[in-house]
Amino acid sequence: MNLSAVKIIIKIGLVTAGIIILFEATSLLFIYKYFKFDYYLSAVALFFLLAGYTVSKYNIAAKKQSTVEPDPFLNLTNKEQHILQLIIEGKSNKEIAALNYVEVSTIKTHINNIYAKLGLNNRKEAITQYKTRFATVDYANIHPFST
Repeated sequence: MNLSAVKIIIKIGLVTAGIIILFEATSLLFIYKYFKFDYYLSAVALFFLLAGYTVSKYNIAAKKQSTVEPDPFLNLTNKEQHILQLIIEGKSNKEIAALNYVEVSTIKTHINNIYAKLGLNNRKEAITQYKTRFATVDYANIHPFST
């Protein structure tokens, strides 16, 4: 159970305790003689309806704020990361295919998958986005995708 769930449970408990105290206070003041029991039930139902609406609205807003866009580079497979690294190094499709012992058409498929996952259209965009994403990386010595 996470911290936000515990907070919600505590809030619901406090609200419930408050309602019980309210009922006890009304019974002590003998107000129940003047109002029907159905009115009490309607008031409680209305209160919980409003409380549920408020809590759900708060939770939806909190989830929207905490939603972080995942890094699209993390969605790439190891092979796609390797091929992207070779593209960044300026290799042609033919050179990449030779290094990976596969056909050029296989490399083109991998490149198209990379473009789709990153929302790109060509090599220039791939290089630009890669360098923007990894601007602090020393490209000569470190490959961010290598393990």
